[in-house]
Amino acid sequence: MIPTSTNVSIEVKATPPAGVDAIAVFIAEKGVICGDAPHLVDETTLRAIERLQKARVTHGKSGQVVFDLLEAGRGKTRRIYVIGVGKHDKLDAEAVRQAAGALAKAVKKHCIASIAIVPPVLKQPLQHGAEALATGFLLASFDYSEYRGAASRKKNDSEEAFPKQINLTILATSISLAELRKQVQRGRIIADSQNFARTIAHRPGNDINPPSLAKVAQDMVRQTGLSCRVLDEKQMARLGMGGILAVGMGSIATPPRMIVLEYKGRGARGKGQANKPLLLVGKAVTFDTGGISIKPADKMGKMVFDKCGAMAVLGTMCAIAKLKLPVHVVGILCAAENHISSRAYRPGDILRMYNDVTVEVTNTDAEGRLVLGDGLAWGIETYKPAAVIDLATLTGGVVVALGRNIAGVMSNNDELVKQLDELTARTGEKIWRLPLGPEQREQIKSDDADIVNSAGREGHPLQGGAFLSYFVPDDNSVPWAHLDIAGVADSDKDLPYYKKGATGWGVRTLIEWIEMRSA
Repeated sequence: MIPTSTNVSIEVKATPPAGVDAIAVFIAEKGVICGDAPHLVDETTLRAIERLQKARVTHGKSGQVVFDLLEAGRGKTRRIYVIGVGKHDKLDAEAVRQAAGALAKAVKKHCIASIAIVPPVLKQPLQHGAEALATGFLLASFDYSEYRGAASRKKNDSEEAFPKQINLTILATSISLAELRKQVQRGRIIADSQNFARTIAHRPGNDINPPSLAKVAQDMVRQTGLSCRVLDEKQMARLGMGGILAVGMGSIATPPRMIVLEYKGRGARGKGQANKPLLLVGKAVTFDTGGISIKPADKMGKMVFDKCGAMAVLGTMCAIAKLKLPVHVVGILCAAENHISSRAYRPGDILRMYNDVTVEVTNTDAEGRLVLGDGLAWGIETYKPAAVIDLATLTGGVVVALGRNIAGVMSNNDELVKQLDELTARTGEKIWRLPLGPEQREQIKSDDADIVNSAGREGHPLQGGAFLSYFVPDDNSVPWAHLDIAGVADSDKDLPYYKKGATGWGVRTLIEWIEMRSA
């Protein structure tokens, strides 16, 4: 089984199951009940909702969750949850994901084993909200517990108090059950794939290193039908990949790997441009000490999340295989550990990259662009893609510039950025374009080599994009976008449908982009 760190089963029905522990409905501001609730729940439940409204307990505010207890017969009680979604005329998929996340947290807190939910109908765009509901509930149900041991189990814990599985039933009448199941299944695949990315991102450096990450990818492809090719350090040396080899040189026991996943969907063949694959490239620095330019000790442990760009690629490849999209996609995970040892690369070293660009190392903690540069140049030359997106937790500077909920994007193609802007408005994964031009490329010029890997703190996110631009064709013949996800890849606090830790950011947007391109 592909690990997802969730314990939720989902089924679709026209009526609530007998004996269900709770029923949930969504309500907008001004008391507007969303979806088919008046047709799907009984009079007792509707009266309970009216009581909560008259008592002004529920206002429909986004993320607000209130509940009441109802008699359910035979001495049992049933909870009725009312979840706020904000303004009714602005109800979109992201509002539903956030509301479903708030509900999932309440369900876990109250130890609910089974719940039936009436999904809302979206206003922007007009469509059923079942997919967004399933996605938000599953993302919020993520609970990374692989390393919790005996000390985490309290004496008063019991299977009765904490159910091993939450049984979720999604209800509807205004849409066929077959169509509803299709939407819910898509939401489940996307959320499970994103949670898979989060699970591997959470695994610590003593578990996940470049060779063991390759094994995780190989296990995944056996279950999904993808193909997998792994380049080891000897193969990369023969190819002249001086960047990734230098970064991984300090880690003697766990050398670097270039992990290549390929999916060829049925119906993906075509002529000319239509026959070219899409290329995704992700940074997988499985642990980053900073190398000789060592990081401060207090937050170094968070560097387990320095592989999140590649985890987004891993989750996306898993999802498109399960969705059986008619498209050809290649995903490259550029994996290395940036350690300190007698073999570690040094400031002042000059590296020769795969495409013969030479790089003067000025900061060994600017390592992500080195592993990505080789991956981009080799991937573009080998697969001749129609378009390329890379993702990386590349710079702390992008967090300073944009905060913790917006990713920076740099690109050589306006149309590609426009596509991503439109898609992220639907997926809730926000981006903001940063400049990339001759000034930024000039900033990283070297006296002794072609370029430096870092030219100081000024405009550091822009330097990262400018550096990577040297590893895509100069004539802009290949549309390329670089996503700096350092601020959004993990969170140090709970968010509406994310717990503290890895978010799996980018999986939803990449899937939408690949679907759009396949259409």
